[in-house]
Amino acid sequence: MSDLGRKNVSDKVSEAITPDNQKSTLEKTKETVTDRVDEFAGKSIPEDQKSFGQTISDKVQSGHEDAKEAVNKDQATLADTVGEYVESAKEQAANAAEYISGVVSGGAEGAKKAADDITKK
Repeated sequence: MSDLGRKNVSDKVSEAITPDNQKSTLEKTKETVTDRVDEFAGKSIPEDQKSFGQTISDKVQSGHEDAKEAVNKDQATLADTVGEYVESAKEQAANAAEYISGVVSGGAEGAKKAADDITKK
């Protein structure tokens, strides 16, 4: 049973389990429009005036939206953390390259000085 102006719960389930690649453009458009109307109606109708099924459907939808928002926030945080690690790794690689360059240069200078010392004797 659906409330006046609300999308039937069985229709929502049917639409959710049918893959998008099996739906026509018209069906997708219809779903989008009816989902938005249902969402608006769900937010504008007081809880005490909703049927049990619509109340449950609205709670599930709200939980889904909250979970999706949390995942998106976590992904942004994770991306920031990964970016910080990458920048730190770049900095450490540059430091290592500079150190190695100094060691090699120092070694070459030391070898040249030793060769010069040997030829002077």
